[in-house]
Amino acid sequence: MAGTKSTKIETEKRVFTIQGWIINGIQDYLILKNIEQEWGVGRRQSKNLLQKAYQIWHEDQEATIEQKRALRIAELKQNIRSMKEQYRGTPQGMNAVNQIQKEINKLEGIYPARQIVVQGDSDKPLVITNPEEREARIAALLAKALK
Repeated sequence: MAGTKSTKIETEKRVFTIQGWIINGIQDYLILKNIEQEWGVGRRQSKNLLQKAYQIWHEDQEATIEQKRALRIAELKQNIRSMKEQYRGTPQGMNAVNQIQKEINKLEGIYPARQIVVQGDSDKPLVITNPEEREARIAALLAKALK
């Protein structure tokens, strides 16, 4: 299907429409069929448009998460600055500031991933970094014990 090349604005409109279809839960093969019928493009071009829609949507989502994180950090810092004068320097005020600072540090990713260290049979300790790994280790030990 040889057609004229669409403008940049027309391509953006098409990508936006495709993103709407994605959000509405329409399956990819139906989206490809709709693209081909609605705009008279070939299968290769329809796949390119679908891929571009996913890529732009993914980039927008990542930016949104980063924006939300930055906004939350700014909000927490404002809470510290707007603390009433009567609480500044008191134990309760310092506790509140420390709790807010902890939350900011978590959002900024300052803390390392949580690790569980287990002493095993050998000299080398076993380090478990996530719950799935922990559950797998427990299952393996139970299987070994039941033999």
